[in-house]
Amino acid sequence: MIRLLPTPKSCQTFGDEHISLAVAVCTDHKDFAPCQATLADFFAHAFEAALATDTAGGIELRFDAALAPDAYVIDTQNGCLVYASAPEGLCYAFASLLQLIEADGRGITVPKVRIEDRPDKPYRSLMVDLARCWHPFWQVLRFVDVCFLYKITYLHLHFADDQRYTLPSAAFPKLNKAGETYTAEQLAYLNDYAAARGVRLVPEIECPGHAAILNEHYPEVFGIRQDSEGEALYTELGVRVDHRSLINAGNERAFEGVKTLFREVCELFPNSQYIHIGGDEAAIKLWNTCADTRAYMKEKGITDVYELYSEYVGRVTDYILSLGRTPMVWEGFPVLGSERIDRRTVVIAWESHYQLAPELLKAGFQIINASWQPLYLVPSLTRRWDFRDILAWDVYNWQHWWEHSAATEHPINVAPTEQVMGSILCSWEMTYEQEMGRLMENLMAMSERVWTVERRRSEAEYKAAFSHCYGVVSRILMAGSGRAI
Repeated sequence: MIRLLPTPKSCQTFGDEHISLAVAVCTDHKDFAPCQATLADFFAHAFEAALATDTAGGIELRFDAALAPDAYVIDTQNGCLVYASAPEGLCYAFASLLQLIEADGRGITVPKVRIEDRPDKPYRSLMVDLARCWHPFWQVLRFVDVCFLYKITYLHLHFADDQRYTLPSAAFPKLNKAGETYTAEQLAYLNDYAAARGVRLVPEIECPGHAAILNEHYPEVFGIRQDSEGEALYTELGVRVDHRSLINAGNERAFEGVKTLFREVCELFPNSQYIHIGGDEAAIKLWNTCADTRAYMKEKGITDVYELYSEYVGRVTDYILSLGRTPMVWEGFPVLGSERIDRRTVVIAWESHYQLAPELLKAGFQIINASWQPLYLVPSLTRRWDFRDILAWDVYNWQHWWEHSAATEHPINVAPTEQVMGSILCSWEMTYEQEMGRLMENLMAMSERVWTVERRRSEAEYKAAFSHCYGVVSRILMAGSGRAI
């Protein structure tokens, strides 16, 4: 078995034989011509050599209409021929080639193989928290590189939380702090950079919870309006979370403000199919203390803040759909009132507390597995999961360490279904220096388990392949650390 991760579906080897190639890549298919530059860029950083794009005798990119958009074939029996029908499959082939190639400055050698490959699950994602811990822009580009090299299709960027709003806002400029806001020019560059590498961006800003930054700078727009009755109830509730973290669900001005922010997000990320609206961990009991929200509930015939929670998520997701995008939310809204949420909304099932994966599937939602154990990286936890835990997990399994989760004592398993689109590894509250080592180890293990759902390698076989892959990826990341604008 060759040292290639994630493990390909089919790999025919021909002993230990290698072939020699010119240091070049070429294609006669016009749609593949721009892709040559992507491979040449990564090749230069991996091997400190220039890959010519106008010379024959090296890597040849060929169009094959019979292949699915996410499939590729590498055949090195007579030269190095790479087949794909779309740039997506071609980028996966490039990630494989960078692990297969050996270069010494004079030429390229590759093992004699025929690889036929495509992923089982379409959604394989990395989430990075840019709001709790500010990440300079060059670091965001490195996450794109890791996604490309690990065949991770989606990079989910958590741009806003209580602490920061890191996207530029023309409508609400006080949200932006100098030195901790990405510029429109940087985001345009990021869109192009990710697209060239086959990585799709999923931007996220949070509502209705995790919104202290909105209320801090624009309380007159987003803030809860407590009257004397509400203040008394607030004291009675004894809720830990400050009311400033919650958006006013009964004020139309607040909802129009949220719509404006999401409209700006869509404009900043014109290529992003999925727009994540947050939707979790909202201290919704505090809505009972708000005069506006109580009046809104009475007007709409809503008798419970849990139902209001689902209604609010439904209103926001409907707006995202009206913009031609697909809304995405964290598992956070309750069963009560969830019929108000359009089933085109994709739900990330993470805590097995608000709703369970079987309930979400039965309700007709497509879901993504973000099982906290073993797919979360959080610095405050003493319990940490490594690649072994992820190799023992699968995409239809949810686990947790928290005593209040339904998946703690008895992990939750669902029958194989296409409604489970894939999985996401989440890095929360961590600096780049804290997360990168763990991320690079755990993310490839997740890619291995979701690219092919049936486990293919033993722990020892996986470790040997990962050691080689890690060396290639590390060289590329170290060489590319100064490429940001």
